[in-house]
Amino acid sequence: MAEGLRPLLVDTDGGIDDCVAVWWLLDRDDVEIVGITVVHGNVATEVAAANIGRVLEAHGSTGIPIALGATVPYGPAPAMRPADFIHGADGLGDTNRPAPVTLPGTETATELISRLAAAHEGSLEILTLGPLSNLAHALDDVPSLVAATKSITVMGGVIASCGNAQPIGEANIANDPTAAQRVVTAGFTDATLVGLDVTHTGTFTGEQFALVEEQRNAAARFLCEPLRFYRRFGGAFCIEGECPCHDLLAAMVAVRPELVDGPVLPLAVQTAPGPAWGATVADRRQPFFDRAGEGSVQNVPEGFAPWKCAMTTDVAGFRAEVDSLFGG
Repeated sequence: MAEGLRPLLVDTDGGIDDCVAVWWLLDRDDVEIVGITVVHGNVATEVAAANIGRVLEAHGSTGIPIALGATVPYGPAPAMRPADFIHGADGLGDTNRPAPVTLPGTETATELISRLAAAHEGSLEILTLGPLSNLAHALDDVPSLVAATKSITVMGGVIASCGNAQPIGEANIANDPTAAQRVVTAGFTDATLVGLDVTHTGTFTGEQFALVEEQRNAAARFLCEPLRFYRRFGGAFCIEGECPCHDLLAAMVAVRPELVDGPVLPLAVQTAPGPAWGATVADRRQPFFDRAGEGSVQNVPEGFAPWKCAMTTDVAGFRAEVDSLFGG
């Protein structure tokens, strides 16, 4: 690892916005992706791994270890339809790209996470872009992981709006609520949730999509067709004409946390079946208690842990990064 770079572990389910996020990270000169673990979610784990291999090859960054992880949820999860209408059956907008030469190694996701935790003790940064199954298993098997982790950024959840995969549940969390609760309550000290509250406002507009279509650079040439497919339904919950790129914003926040703002709130995940299964529950009373002063606080139920919950986005800053990524 080059001196001065921040070591970043990326956990991904290999869909279109995941691939955009990984490409943006590969372009950075201040972070180094030291490993990529792959999880079920947008597509099957093996399909997701193939997409990550394709991205690394197209970018010219094939030395990064890839490890296969969970193929099913860590715990009970609601039944949801496949995300093929968003990402395509192949996870890249049904573009049917040739199989990559870059394949996962022999290490499992947990083994790779364990090795990276030991190699970067106290400085490892984690970015999750899919269901949290791999991290939940790693927390069970690698007791040192929390202490080895400097920060964790999770793309997932929603605090003050509707869900996308469940009425009030975001897809990454709802695909494995038990795993998400395991991660939320693990004790990470610098933890940020980047959910739909910000990814549905930090969006591509027609200008960003037009820039991608110009195919000025390798990123645009590789991602143009997948993003064209993703755009059809990806913006269903946004202002008309805009479309999120959820994982891209989360990747940016992992490197540039100033792109979002929000309070640190007690956070939990609803793990029991019912109307709110897979919801992220933030105790939004906390700022009011803080303002009122000593004596106003009521009990917080068990199962909550403090997380920074992103609620507002520097939209102009996000779009400037998007434009730069695609040669603008």
